[in-house]
Amino acid sequence: MNKRLSVLKPLLWITPLFVSLMGCSGQSVPGSQLFSQKEKIIPLKVLKEVKPTIVLKTLWQVQTGSASANSKIHPFIGTHAVIVAGGTNISAWDKSSGKSIWKNNIGESISGGVNGGDSPIIFLGTDHGNALALDEKTGKTLWIKHLNAEILSVSTAKNGRVVFRTIDGKLHGLSTQSGDIAWQQQQLTPVLSLYGASVPVLAGPYVIAGFDNGKLAAYELQKGSPIWEATLTLPRGDNELDRMVDVDGKLKALGSAMFTTSFHGRVSGIDLKTGKIHWAKKHSSYTGADANPDGIYTADEAGNIWRLEPQTGHPMWKMDDLIRRTPTTPTLIRSNLIVTADKKGHLHFINTSNGQFAARIMGDPAGYNVASKVDRNKIYSLGRGGLLTAIVVK
Repeated sequence: MNKRLSVLKPLLWITPLFVSLMGCSGQSVPGSQLFSQKEKIIPLKVLKEVKPTIVLKTLWQVQTGSASANSKIHPFIGTHAVIVAGGTNISAWDKSSGKSIWKNNIGESISGGVNGGDSPIIFLGTDHGNALALDEKTGKTLWIKHLNAEILSVSTAKNGRVVFRTIDGKLHGLSTQSGDIAWQQQQLTPVLSLYGASVPVLAGPYVIAGFDNGKLAAYELQKGSPIWEATLTLPRGDNELDRMVDVDGKLKALGSAMFTTSFHGRVSGIDLKTGKIHWAKKHSSYTGADANPDGIYTADEAGNIWRLEPQTGHPMWKMDDLIRRTPTTPTLIRSNLIVTADKKGHLHFINTSNGQFAARIMGDPAGYNVASKVDRNKIYSLGRGGLLTAIVVK
């Protein structure tokens, strides 16, 4: 049985053997107990006062009932609805008004998703290893497929395929219409790893996924044939914590390039067709990156926000105002503006040209684990308390 434990931030996954060696009871154990040391509490940096340079308007806020302190479930933006999940609940909310469209309690903890694609079907996974397909318009369950391990993330859907990533390092390519397994691939999983997984990215005829062993791999979407594999980071250090090199953050494809980050590792620019690493810079992050031709935007494990040059990875600016606030993946709204959310519930809007705050607004007081979703000039953010906030940037 897979175990979870929290060591400072974020969550970790360890094998049963490691649990038994450490004398763990099998319950979630605080890191201070496991490693016989207390977390040193350091006060957060006081936020600078912001003189807004953009106009924000909160369109609506709704309590979705999908509260989860450690959830990494991203909202899915459909044609007419925002679909969110947390705990055992999944629900759809009108994008314009925030009115409830449908709700579904699936009876198991939702651990991966939500995603969709080229048909009115949405996909999610549970901690019991069940992959589900639901009708996007009604929330009705269309099929369920058992994958034998907790599901951590789900790709978008394309050409009749959707890819599920499970906690045991496996990728499962499923038929979007029936849930039948078309193929499976697996990478070795280290003894100790972060709890979570990057969302597999569909690019051309390939699916590209990051793994807990520091590797990025591409497979043919329809049949699962291996295309290439790249080692982003090699484990280093004297203990299992220091040797963690998970590729868990957002993978960003841009043209023929992909930008990735890894924990205790590097930020890299990679050729999508060959897997060749064109450049790599020391950078530890579990949030991943967003990018456009003008820059790569990422948060490191300390909470610094960076803008990097896409061709070389050289820093263009660094913002240190959000240190220890565990900011989410910076998300591009437009070429000159990104948004990131923090563990105290603030949504920070940052000017990409100079790394200065452009505006700030309060969202879910319970804080945020996942990045905001952008739909043109609208931003949808789901907090740990289940509060869904819709904001328009004018």
